[in-house]
Amino acid sequence: MTTFHAQVSAFMSTPVHSVPLDATAIEVDRALEQHGISATGVVDASGALVGVLSRTDLLQSASGVSGQTFELAKSTAAELMTPDPITVSDDTSLEATARVFVKKRIHRVFVERDGQTVGVLSTRDLMRAVMEKRVRTPAIEIATRSIVRVEASDSLALAVDRLDVSNKHGLVVVDEGWPVGTFSQNDALLARARDPRTRIDEVMNLRVLSLPPSIPIHRAAAQALALGVRRILLVDEREIAGVLSTFDFARVVR
Repeated sequence: MTTFHAQVSAFMSTPVHSVPLDATAIEVDRALEQHGISATGVVDASGALVGVLSRTDLLQSASGVSGQTFELAKSTAAELMTPDPITVSDDTSLEATARVFVKKRIHRVFVERDGQTVGVLSTRDLMRAVMEKRVRTPAIEIATRSIVRVEASDSLALAVDRLDVSNKHGLVVVDEGWPVGTFSQNDALLARARDPRTRIDEVMNLRVLSLPPSIPIHRAAAQALALGVRRILLVDEREIAGVLSTFDFARVVR
């Protein structure tokens, strides 16, 4: 069995991006897009970390608008954030931290040293650990078999609704059964001003990584990191056998 005793400090991401308590939802969305992240820390006037705010939080607070898919809430980070974000010490092992991810169903923890926030460890960082360890477990053994699909011709409104109802971070877009794209929370935010009747293939993410179910997970992780994708589709003779998300790698590392 592969073990992950390395400290989180060796794999954490820096710097720690944050927004102030009075930042608006639109400002938070802009910061997430600018830095290419899915969540940000929220800090008080003294710079202390007091919360975390994700794309999920932004979408859950959004409201419908005539002629648009939805509109972000007229709220501040203080109103939308999850308070008291989970933190770990910088000398905590990856294995122990991954257990926290799985138990709490979270995708990131903030890393502290001497009471100061010095980094963020995300499920994507755990992909890098799996790659470096060259873990040879077949990808299908850790994949999520529950797959939520939308047709390329479906409406944007339907896709956004399915994201919400399914409690998924992303959907697979198919055309005649074949995966042609993905639609994530980030894609939904980018398309929020579009007409709800817009076809999903006009706003989906075209970067699709399809690999055989038997591929070792370290190779799957390496390709996903190189291409900058968060989901790996495991396809066997046109059939989608499973989906690997960054969270699935947390289950490997724990």
